Amino acid sequence: MNQPDDDKTKTHVTLTSGTKISHYRIIEKIGAGGMGEVYLAEDTALNRKVALKFLPLHLCQDADCRARFKREAQAAAKLNHPNIVTIHEVSEFDGRPYFSMEYLEGQSLRDLIKQKEVPLSQTVQIAIQLCEGLQEAHANGVIHRDIKPANITCDSKGHCKILDFGLAAVHGGEHLTKTGSTLGTVGYMSPEQARGEEVDARSDLFSCGAVLYELITGRSPFKAESDVVTIKNVIEALPEPLARYKNDVPDELQRIVGKALTKEKSLRYQHADELAADLRRLISDEFLPSRVLQRLRRIVFPSLAVACLVTLLL
Repeated sequence: MNQPDDDKTKTHVTLTSGTKISHYRIIEKIGAGGMGEVYLAEDTALNRKVALKFLPLHLCQDADCRARFKREAQAAAKLNHPNIVTIHEVSEFDGRPYFSMEYLEGQSLRDLIKQKEVPLSQTVQIAIQLCEGLQEAHANGVIHRDIKPANITCDSKGHCKILDFGLAAVHGGEHLTKTGSTLGTVGYMSPEQARGEEVDARSDLFSCGAVLYELITGRSPFKAESDVVTIKNVIEALPEPLARYKNDVPDELQRIVGKALTKEKSLRYQHADELAADLRRLISDEFLPSRVLQRLRRIVFPSLAVACLVTLLL
């Protein structure tokens, strides 16, 4: 028989607007997923807005879920970078683990892609920021393992941050995933992830390539009618060329995306800063000259036309 104070029969406090949690005051619920419920809150001690992420009630008694939730906070908290969400505090309220993190005003790349076509210059800048955040994570022994548009947020100024380290693998940390299990999001995971093999930083770079492909074309490179076929595509199929969906893609950008999405990880980009360097060179070699050329067309070409007309009149 359960005891009256058994956690499984305990009535938990409902989190609503105005609920006080330590020095936080709940404002509203702003998101929910398989491993967390996110609330906008006011930090009354520092007079700022924060996001509070709680483990869902139905998972609070699962030791593995509690450990993974705590590991998410620890993985992100050990990273200090402008392109990674900042964790403030890890605690527990009414038997529910939660952590406090910076509140990001903006929208996810998933929503951005749905709303409009992202210009190539903005796409490359977003990808560079993603690479810089991943380089910091990888240098500190953290493999994200779930890079996808929904886990990247951009504000109105184009500044992007990586969030949701719930599936992260931390070097030297406890292993919460059984060997041979598939972990990640179908359509963005690397071939080695899809096969249930051990992954490293190069797996995140494959996922980065998938995000870059979707930013350019507006569609996932491997998405199919079912998860089974999608996984098969991730492991075996080559994505359609970028030019099929966007006709002004530079050849060098096609090469970069192709290398990031290479099935064999030894032939893929080996480090995030290598991918970022190629993207920076692309900006200097492709986009900047095109802007200069456009300016010349606006200024010089009309002047030449006028000069020719005057010559003909004379």
